[in-house]
Amino acid sequence: MEVFHALAALALLIFLAGVFGRARFWLSGSLRTPDGSDRLRTALALTRRGLGILLRPQTLRGLFWDGLVLRQVWRESRLRWVIHLTISWSFVGLFAIGSLGNMASDLGVPLEKDDAWFAALNDSLALTLLIGLALALGRRYISPKPYTRTLFEDAVVLVILVLLGVGGLLLEAGRYLEQGTSAAVGGYAFLGYPLSQAVEPLGWDWALVYDWLWWTRSEEHT
Repeated sequence: MEVFHALAALALLIFLAGVFGRARFWLSGSLRTPDGSDRLRTALALTRRGLGILLRPQTLRGLFWDGLVLRQVWRESRLRWVIHLTISWSFVGLFAIGSLGNMASDLGVPLEKDDAWFAALNDSLALTLLIGLALALGRRYISPKPYTRTLFEDAVVLVILVLLGVGGLLLEAGRYLEQGTSAAVGGYAFLGYPLSQAVEPLGWDWALVYDWLWWTRSEEHT
């Protein structure tokens, strides 16, 4: 666990350094003043102005409809809207019930992964994610539109997302096998528990398999 937290901290530092570099590049042009005035004061003024624009009601409405509901994508293509919404919000939901759920449990909130509603919600989100990915694969490779341009990077991203989705279910199945979860407890996990029963005859060291899969699911442990 200590190694994982150290790696997570390093990844966070690299991410923040990238964000800082981008922000510095973006502000570099705005902070060049012909009269040589204080750049820090100019930066603070721009920040206050940006926050003022961000908090305007019309800006917040735009963020909701275009950023969260994806209204513009809906207008362009219903299929693309479903694909984007199912994939993005499934990941948000899985992060919330994974990472935030673990944090809440550590703080004493009566929440367990094997609670009926928790298990059912987790598998429902995983199923929604896989449906969205199947639609994305079909749109690009089974019945592509004439204007659809598919690059190698698109395939890489989709494969990674599929591996993450399937890996989450395998991790869940591995946990059930490692802990010897009964059908009475895991029955609400309508994907993970049947998968655990399907792979159990392989006779693997499920504790070791679970440990390996655990490292592939960093979004559930941060």
